[in-house]
Amino acid sequence: MEQQQIVNTFNTLHLPANIRHLRKYLGLSQEDFAKSVGLNRGNIASYENGTAEPKICSLLKIADTLKISIIDLVLKDLTDHENFKLATRVFRQRSQRDKSIIEKQHDVTSEIETVINSLHTCHQFKVKSMDENTPRELKAMAHKFEELYEISHKLLENHKVLLEFVQCRLEHKGNC
Repeated sequence: MEQQQIVNTFNTLHLPANIRHLRKYLGLSQEDFAKSVGLNRGNIASYENGTAEPKICSLLKIADTLKISIIDLVLKDLTDHENFKLATRVFRQRSQRDKSIIEKQHDVTSEIETVINSLHTCHQFKVKSMDENTPRELKAMAHKFEELYEISHKLLENHKVLLEFVQCRLEHKGNC
């Protein structure tokens, strides 16, 4: 699609007017809004004028800053107060639901960690009773279990980092 066609597509939607209206509603200059989104004033001006199309990552930052879904920001006339109220309510409900899901995942992760650590404790108890008469295959299995435990532990740690990152993004913190 040519650049002009893309610009025309966005002009037929509500994005430029919505960005301008919501920025002003928040009482922000283009410069202040640009800083809060991580862009420059020229970007915001061109989006508001409909002369440029934001990249998807910029669109996501703008929507997050305005606390509106990307779909609502682009497709709905948010200069209409009722549309705006509905869009912000839906965004808050989604955010709450997402936070609830993350909290549940934290709980499940803790339970899984407890199970894995308990299995490891049991395994260590059994390994202590091994001696020179223990079959070689059983010793090899014990070694493989230790490797599996280490991998599981690393996966859990990575999962926790990912959960923290998602939670940070949901809380709209800028330094995730």
